[in-house]
Amino acid sequence: MSDGEAAFDHICDVVVVGSGGGLAGALAARDRGLDVLVVEKAKWVGGATSMSGGTLWIFDSPFLKAAGLQDSAAKGRAHMDATIGPATRASTPERRDAYIEGGRQLLDLFARHDIPLAHSGWPDYYAEREGGIPEGRTLHALPFDTRKLGEERAALRPTPIVVVANSVEVAVLALGPRTWKAAKTWARVGLRALKAKLTGAKLVTRGQALVGRVFGAARKAGVPVWRETALKDLIVENGRVVGVVAHRDGKDIRIKARRGVLLTAGGFARDAEMRAAYQAPVGTAWTMAPADDMGDAIKLSVKQGAATEMMEEAWWVPGTTPPGSVMLHVWDRCFPHAIFVDANGERFVNEADPYMEVGQIMLARQRALGRHSWIVLESRHRNRYAFGMSPPRLTPKAWFESGYMKKADTLDGLAAQCGLDAATFRATVARFNEMARSGVDADYHRGDSVYNRFYGDGRVKPNPNLGAIERGPFYAVAIYPGDVGTAGGLLTDADGRVLKDDGAAIPGLYAAGNTTASVFARAYPGAGASIGAAMIYAVRAARHMAGSNT
Repeated sequence: MSDGEAAFDHICDVVVVGSGGGLAGALAARDRGLDVLVVEKAKWVGGATSMSGGTLWIFDSPFLKAAGLQDSAAKGRAHMDATIGPATRASTPERRDAYIEGGRQLLDLFARHDIPLAHSGWPDYYAEREGGIPEGRTLHALPFDTRKLGEERAALRPTPIVVVANSVEVAVLALGPRTWKAAKTWARVGLRALKAKLTGAKLVTRGQALVGRVFGAARKAGVPVWRETALKDLIVENGRVVGVVAHRDGKDIRIKARRGVLLTAGGFARDAEMRAAYQAPVGTAWTMAPADDMGDAIKLSVKQGAATEMMEEAWWVPGTTPPGSVMLHVWDRCFPHAIFVDANGERFVNEADPYMEVGQIMLARQRALGRHSWIVLESRHRNRYAFGMSPPRLTPKAWFESGYMKKADTLDGLAAQCGLDAATFRATVARFNEMARSGVDADYHRGDSVYNRFYGDGRVKPNPNLGAIERGPFYAVAIYPGDVGTAGGLLTDADGRVLKDDGAAIPGLYAAGNTTASVFARAYPGAGASIGAAMIYAVRAARHMAGSNT
């Protein structure tokens, strides 16, 4: 130990801050012989990744080839360009290429550590654009038996979805057993749950499965994970980040990182001041991000001269606020017999389009009118389909008693409860009903895309996404531009190095995930894009610290 190192309480090669996507970076660094430490602010591992669908959007993967689908790096790059648009500081050509190459590096890492994935069948969100694949590039982790973690299974962050189904299966289950596909899915998930019960398996799926498997692999490889250890400061010597100050067991400790510090500590979705500064009127009430998502890593990096980009952007998902919680609406808004109207009672969006795009349109509308929008449901929607976490026909009484959900026998009665102009609302519904009967949404093209139809009810004709709003009772819920985290943050390069405004890298400082500005700019092109980027650039950063990306 040198004289300089004597001033530190712990010494390693790499410090990873955050245990979501950063776990992949920690595993990659350990894979290359580096001494790695993961520090996590929360008492659980996984961050927002645990709460996600646990999917990865990866180009040119062997899983696609096994499914008989054709992909390539060139096709993937063409699709990125078609969906993201022109290059930006956060989405340079080099970063786009690194995402494609890094996807294969991530899959190689997972294969070496026995982390099994499967092709999901979830369509690319803009499959009609150049390079898109209707069957999708999305992969998901297979169900994971947390007994394999031993005593550390308690470290896995709990989530509100406990059914042992992957994200695609959850979407199908929400439709109810109305088709053979849905019936088979219900049977498959039911048998999986029954088998787990009979064998004593503690199965998890979605984000918990992905995190559980990567966490298990990292621990098996000898990576220590210090939970309830919060980042307090970056240690800088001669312009280089050489470690961190962290708060652990009631005291501050100094940790040296010989090769570098990787920040994967999430964004700032729970920081009221930052959201007010960059994203008003969005505050902290509509987010599903973990409570620890306070922007710590971003703030500390900015003090060291780091540049930021896209701070006004988030991973938007239409959301509602039932008593005591937040509920995001990925699937139910796409089903027939539902529409969005703004504060004036007018329809303004294709309700079934990709959630980030819909959220962006909702936010612009709310800013323009100064009031939130509404999701309106007809009786057939409530009778046939799940709404959020509520199964069909089983609407909690608290929803009505609290005023969260409005109910009326007539459209005029519903308009009165929501403060809408009755004549405008009636005209909106009348036009929508005409288009539902014809099967053609001439205003917003609902049901035209592969993504839209993926969430459709095949028994509804002629358009599986359109159903009239004509049979009472009618329901309405205030809906907002919710989110699963912020999408703007530190500016980074193709290897995850944190950059200054002049483009120079801050030596020793790396970042990935929601701590950074997204490579996808203001788009969200496929299920698992954000988790994919978090893990891909974390692995790229680890490889760069080990000298492996050249």
